[in-house]
Amino acid sequence: MSWKSFSLLVILAMPISVEALMGANAAYDECMLRSLRESRSGQVTNFIRQSCDAIYRNGAMLLPRDRIYHECILQSLPGVRDEAAAQQIVSICRRRGGL
Repeated sequence: MSWKSFSLLVILAMPISVEALMGANAAYDECMLRSLRESRSGQVTNFIRQSCDAIYRNGAMLLPRDRIYHECILQSLPGVRDEAAAQQIVSICRRRGGL
């Protein structure tokens, strides 16, 4: 492949990559907005952020057990205000994911 062909290929592929990245960021942002609405705990916020990040930014690399854990976190933690309750939910999600 000549240098010109390679350069053209890279230039043509860039808009797709940027568009895909923007779509992934939009999904991540939506996850954060939806999940953090009623959060009043820094600990809960951190678990939610980590799960949104894992699913929407690193989802292709997740093992099935990790996906189950992070989905459980995102389904169960939003709105939890008590840190002891948050720890119980995290423990249950870890068991469900087999972690």
